[in-house]
Amino acid sequence: MPDQDRVPDDFWNVEDLLPRKTGSKVSLSQVSRPEAVEIELPVPSDREPSPAREANGDSKQVCDTPLTVEHPAGNSARISSITHYVSEQGTMGDTEIPLVDYEPDSALLHRVTVYGWEGNYHYFDSFADDAVRYDAMRPVESASPVPFFSYFPQYVQLGRRSTAWYLYWREGVRRGIYADTDYAYILLYLFELINLPADEPAVARTNRDLMANVWMAYRRAHPRLDHYMCEWLCDYCLIHRLDAPVDLLAPALDDIITESRLKEFYLSAAVRVPTDGSGESAMGIETARILMRHCCQYDYRKSKFASGEHKELFDRTIPAAIASALPMLLGAGGRKPVIEMLDSTLVRDAYTGALCSYRNKRRVRVAYTSFSRAHELRFLMGDMVKHVENRLRGWIGVRSKLSVMSLPIPLRDALDAYLNPLAPPKSALPTKKKEAPRPSYEALYDLPTKPVSLADASAIEADSWETTRILVEAFEEHAAGEEPSQISAPPEMIFPEMQSSVPVLETEKLTAPLDSCTSSALDGVDTTSPLTPYFPFIRAALREDASAQKQAASGLRKMPDAVADEINALTADGEIGDVILEENGCGVYTVVEDYREWVQAATEGRE
Repeated sequence: MPDQDRVPDDFWNVEDLLPRKTGSKVSLSQVSRPEAVEIELPVPSDREPSPAREANGDSKQVCDTPLTVEHPAGNSARISSITHYVSEQGTMGDTEIPLVDYEPDSALLHRVTVYGWEGNYHYFDSFADDAVRYDAMRPVESASPVPFFSYFPQYVQLGRRSTAWYLYWREGVRRGIYADTDYAYILLYLFELINLPADEPAVARTNRDLMANVWMAYRRAHPRLDHYMCEWLCDYCLIHRLDAPVDLLAPALDDIITESRLKEFYLSAAVRVPTDGSGESAMGIETARILMRHCCQYDYRKSKFASGEHKELFDRTIPAAIASALPMLLGAGGRKPVIEMLDSTLVRDAYTGALCSYRNKRRVRVAYTSFSRAHELRFLMGDMVKHVENRLRGWIGVRSKLSVMSLPIPLRDALDAYLNPLAPPKSALPTKKKEAPRPSYEALYDLPTKPVSLADASAIEADSWETTRILVEAFEEHAAGEEPSQISAPPEMIFPEMQSSVPVLETEKLTAPLDSCTSSALDGVDTTSPLTPYFPFIRAALREDASAQKQAASGLRKMPDAVADEINALTADGEIGDVILEENGCGVYTVVEDYREWVQAATEGRE
């Protein structure tokens, strides 16, 4: 039995595990081991850049000088070239010095800084070289689809027939023909566009449009494209200083903004689409619809008036009016945004999930205004929609209005500037329907009308006191056990304490306060009415004087719409039970025709 102390030491003896051979035995210690050899590589001069760096402008430097390395055994090994990578900042990993730093012409993006990639890898270099070679290949005249599947497609995975189909299909895509093909071919072409050199702006713009067109053509058949292309296209545009091609992405812009991490990149490009001079553009209207769906606390589609015959009017006018005010809202064209929103910074790795060579891999830092997460924007968008709906209600003859709490005057004026030319003439506005003639039999149910008479009032009061006296005497006799009898004593003799509390009926006391009343008071107008502070605004509404209405509202430190809402609320809750002010369709308030006489009598000579 072997020594127990030697077992653990002999466990690692590899020689005992090798099969026994006859002849001489060679131990592992006698096997020659490689020795370290120092290789000196020529360092290219700073004044003489390498041909690869001059041609492509990337960070790849190639030393073409042949090197001879002496082997310890005396044999020489000849190395034709050595390839190594140095970051463009001059020091490997020093990514704090940006490659590109610019301020985009954008309403929401303030600064974009592009850095080189921190790591250093070479396993996609051959793909980038093949992309240049395949890009120059011309297709055959015809080819048939060949199935091709790969999670990470590359050129080396293509066969002869699949290569012919790829080139034939790609040529059709360049011409705007999008034939049915496998998902792997689409990914391979997108990887090709990402890795192709794009030093010229025109080349980068062409590749951007090709990426967008391929995405839009195949996103329905391959929904996975949305998840990747939202980010890849954004990265490509930021790196190459391009805007988002929102005109090409219009069919899917709503889904793109929902899916994208940097929603402001697509939103900002959408509001910069030029209009036709009337404030309308298909892209701007689509952007307005997206904002109303995602960034608005009021949905006009739930209004009972935005249905039936008026639905088309609401759906056409409200988004177009909001689109006309978007440049002012976002501060496009060098203007300051109407509201202050949150400034944020986003750092993103470019082309995440895509096959990208080291020479094209980047890290991007974006300073932007967080438009999609601003709570103030939700309420502001809601007020904009309500203001437009109020105008539309006036056009269709609806008196009730929505309350607009905090809509800045510049935005209000921008919306009115779009709506005023579309407003129908006043003569075409719906008027209140005339009531049918009253049937004659209804007069039989009317209460008799009788003028106010002081004599009748005195008689009624005297009869009341007489009834009180009789009842008091009857209860007193009943309590004393006597039969009730007629007593003609006045009530103050029975109850002396009533002398101080019961008023004495005197004609002078009754006539004095009534004589001091004015005729307007008799008509139901009270000088202490809560409408008194609003009389200047109401008189301006009688005259339909817009400037006087604004001046009266300024005196109350309120907007004209808010003053009109408060007046209508008071009259609707008061004795009238209805609103007295309505908008004439041009932003000016007027008094409802049914209440003009009442308002004139109530406000005449009053401040």
